[in-house]
Amino acid sequence: MNFTFIQLNNIEIPENNFYIISPEFSKEFEIYISSPAVSYVYKNEIMNARVECSPMIEDLGKYDVRALLRKPMICVWEATGEQELQFQDNKIEADKYYSGKELRYSDLAILFSLGAWMVKDCSVYTDLYYFYNEDINYSMKGRRSFQQMNASGKMEATFFDEEEIKAALNYMILLMEFAFSDMEKNEQIESVYSQETLILNVEAAINNNGKSFNRLLILLQLARKTGLLFEKVSWYCALLECLFAIEKDHKRNISEMTAMFIANNEAEKIEIVQNMKQAYKVRSEFVHGSVISFFDNNEQMVWLSGMIDMYVRRALRRVFTDNNFNYDNTNADRKRVRKYFQSILKNDI
Repeated sequence: MNFTFIQLNNIEIPENNFYIISPEFSKEFEIYISSPAVSYVYKNEIMNARVECSPMIEDLGKYDVRALLRKPMICVWEATGEQELQFQDNKIEADKYYSGKELRYSDLAILFSLGAWMVKDCSVYTDLYYFYNEDINYSMKGRRSFQQMNASGKMEATFFDEEEIKAALNYMILLMEFAFSDMEKNEQIESVYSQETLILNVEAAINNNGKSFNRLLILLQLARKTGLLFEKVSWYCALLECLFAIEKDHKRNISEMTAMFIANNEAEKIEIVQNMKQAYKVRSEFVHGSVISFFDNNEQMVWLSGMIDMYVRRALRRVFTDNNFNYDNTNADRKRVRKYFQSILKNDI
C-alpha cells in the first residue's frame, strides 16, 4: 500500500471527503480531497494508524507535518504493483519512477486550484506533497513552486461549501482534457541529482505551441501566480487576446470583444469596454517600463484587477464548454474562431 498527501493552501472546506476517483470506479486506488477534520479512509478502512506508522515526521519534521495535516489535502491511496517491489534495493530507480507519478498527482492539485478559481476568486494553491510506500519502506517529499494570489494580489483563505467543491472538481475534470491533450508537444523533463535528491526542471519543458486552450491555461497560471497587479492585469489582457485570436487593433478589439461576449445588458457593455481599455493602458505602460499614469493609489488598481479577474472568469466559463473556440496555431484556424465568435454574437442578439 502507498499513499500520497498533497497539501492545499488557503482553502477551507466542510468536514467531508470529496472523491475525484471513488472506490466504485477503481479497485486499485482512490483519490479524494480530504478535510483535516475527518479520518483517512481506503476501501472503507480507516487508515490513520498506518499514516502514523509512516516515517513522515522523520522525513518532513514535526512542524511541516503539522502544517500538512491541519490543511485540506488531495489524498491518493494505491495498492503496490509488482514493478514497485523491484525498487526495494534501488533508490535511484525508485526516485525516477515515483517522481513521474507524483508529478502527475501534483498536476491534479494544480488543476483543482484552477477549478476553484473558476468557481470564484481565491488563492488556492499547492506547494508540498508527501509519498510513502509501506511495502518497500520508500518515501518521497517534494515542493512545487505554485503559489497563487487572488485578484487583489493577496493570499487569503477562502471557504468553499459542498456545492462549490463539486463545481470546482467538475471544472478540474474539464481542464484536465485541455492540460493533458498537448503534453506530447512538451520537451522532455530534465532531471538532475543533487545530494542524492532528484530534481525535476518542469517549467523549462513546457511548450506553448499547442491548441489555444492549453495556452490559456498557461497564461491563467502566470496571471494568478503574481501579486504585482500591473503584471496580473497584463497577463489577463494577453489571455483575452489569445482567447479571441486578436491580431490587430488590440486595445479596441479586446475591449469590445470582451464586452460583447460577457455583458448582460447595454449598460454593462459600456462599463466593460471602459474598464478593459484602462486595463490595456495599464498593460502597455507596464510592459514598456513606464509609470502607471491613471492610478493615484493602490485601491484603484485593486479594484481594476478585481474587475478584470471577474471578466476573465466569466469568459472562460463560457469558452471552455465550447470546443469550437479551441483553435490550432494556424492562420486558417484563428480566422475560423474569429468567424465563429461573430456568429455567436449574432445568435445572442
